[in-house]
Amino acid sequence: MTTSPTAVRLAPLAWATALLPLVTMHVCYLLSASEQLVPWCLPWFEGCTSISRASRSGTAYFVFKAGMLPACVCMVLFWWSNRYWLRQLGVEPKVWWWLGMLAALPLALYTVVLGHVGDTPYLLRRIGVVGFFGLTYLAQLGLSASLRNSALSSAGQRLFRLCGVTLLVGIGSLILGVIWPEHYDTMDDGFEWTLAVLINLHTLWVARLWQRSGFSVTFSSTP
Repeated sequence: MTTSPTAVRLAPLAWATALLPLVTMHVCYLLSASEQLVPWCLPWFEGCTSISRASRSGTAYFVFKAGMLPACVCMVLFWWSNRYWLRQLGVEPKVWWWLGMLAALPLALYTVVLGHVGDTPYLLRRIGVVGFFGLTYLAQLGLSASLRNSALSSAGQRLFRLCGVTLLVGIGSLILGVIWPEHYDTMDDGFEWTLAVLINLHTLWVARLWQRSGFSVTFSSTP
């Protein structure tokens, strides 16, 4: 009895990790706007509604959970796979890939409690948002820095700059909240949408790198 190795390309996993949350939150906004639950606008620039408000009621309530919970599973697998990808590129990954996996937990928490009212669900949602964005950003920063020491150093440098843009948006949001608090509520939602898009843009970029580099894992099968 012989075994034959089977190579499975993992780029589809990375594409799903990026596109599932990105598509889900925009579909939820369109559904909520069409059901007149939120106003029509360009939420990334106008900040007319938050991701939470656009996803916590109506048809969007079910769509958000159906899209984001599988996205959490993809996220765990994505960050687990990144360490093997870097090893194929000749770089030993640091502890940051664990942070990316852990980020799926607060995102799952946020997804589950979204739509429930009260002080406790609100607190859990805030923990979910801060935990997801914070841990994912640190993981992306670590991945970008590691790539700069690989054969894909130029791509790593660009991803590192993208992390810098994300950081500037986050810092800008905090500064405006301090110096312009009376108008910050009208801008906070726009910052949230922008940060979500930037986070997923980083993953989309990595997905493209996985595809270009032919990243795959090999399994042995018995005919």
